[in-house]
Amino acid sequence: MRRRARRVDASAELDVTPVMSLIVHLIPMILLSVRFASFGQVPASGPVVPTREAASQGRFEEQSRQVVSVRITPEGFVLGGVGDLDPRLPCKGDCGLDTYDYEGLNLAMLEAKRLHPQEQRVVIAPEASVPFDVVVHVMDSTRDAASAGGARVSLFPQPLLASPKAEAP
Repeated sequence: MRRRARRVDASAELDVTPVMSLIVHLIPMILLSVRFASFGQVPASGPVVPTREAASQGRFEEQSRQVVSVRITPEGFVLGGVGDLDPRLPCKGDCGLDTYDYEGLNLAMLEAKRLHPQEQRVVIAPEASVPFDVVVHVMDSTRDAASAGGARVSLFPQPLLASPKAEAP
């Protein structure tokens, strides 16, 4: 049995308004997410770990004075490679995001840059309990600083992020 061909009404239109609305709203959101993705990138690489131990404790201490480093603890910062400056920068009160001494860290990094003018790297070693926002502020504080003339001086633009030690159970 042969079926009769149906006639299609030429006046019927396809409603594409929902599809167009989706595209109009989706494209700006994709463009915004791509734009903000570039702000989230901080170049960092892992620290270089020596394959053999230092010959003596004196040699180890001499090497630690040559390496510019910032250890972030719940009590404050412990610095390396800053010369005769006090290596400890305690928090201003209870340690939190706003109470770490970022200004003191920036001044200590200026001194470290004066002592090590060719160095481009700083080792940043946070403890596991330190919030990530504090690590980001430390990276910003070690990257550049304002000089006496007001111009920005590049300090250590290549941070080396050391993994935190696992806390004991």
